[in-house]
Amino acid sequence: MSKCIKCGVTILDDTDQCPLCRHVLKREGDSRNTYPDAIGVTRRFRFVENLVLFLSLLAAAVLIYVNYVTHSEVPWCLVAILILFFGNAVLRLAVIGKTGYMFKTLALWSLALILLFGIDRLTGYHGWSLDYVLPGGIMLIDLAILVLMCTNARNWQSYMMAQLLMILISVIPLILVLTGVIHFPLLTVIAAGISVFLFLGTLIIGDARARTELKRRFHI
Repeated sequence: MSKCIKCGVTILDDTDQCPLCRHVLKREGDSRNTYPDAIGVTRRFRFVENLVLFLSLLAAAVLIYVNYVTHSEVPWCLVAILILFFGNAVLRLAVIGKTGYMFKTLALWSLALILLFGIDRLTGYHGWSLDYVLPGGIMLIDLAILVLMCTNARNWQSYMMAQLLMILISVIPLILVLTGVIHFPLLTVIAAGISVFLFLGTLIIGDARARTELKRRFHI
């Protein structure tokens, strides 16, 4: 345990410099005003993360074995493995991850779509993952962006790049409609229209601040 003479705080780990002011630390006993043991907390989170991953791999191995010995024609174990994979992703990204919440939202949304598409394929592929889930997910993210803009009204223009990203993503199901992969195009067209008009509404109503944000982002 060390104490920073300059800041007056006590550091619990074994570092030689104060993490606040970089002043050389002085070794001493105990103090009330202590600096939190960030390294210990990080190690505990890492332990939980690795433990969950190990248990998931163990569960996956057991499920594969049970699926094999029961001679089941349906690979139901793969569905369970996809769910385990998604659970680990949620833990690492949403709970322990330190990235921004917009990145977490898009990443988990993408993984959820992959999970549902995988379940659709493994259960015979009826097309519901692309016909309904994909455009529904796009509309859900558009709604989340709108809510975040209203919540963070002082910095609403920062979500314009996310809006442009959703426009690009909404082009993918439109291509799938044209190629005949998606057989129910109504939701796809509605999702693409919502993405486009959400961006246009922000650009028109936002006026100068919206245009300034685009110029700053694209260095125009």
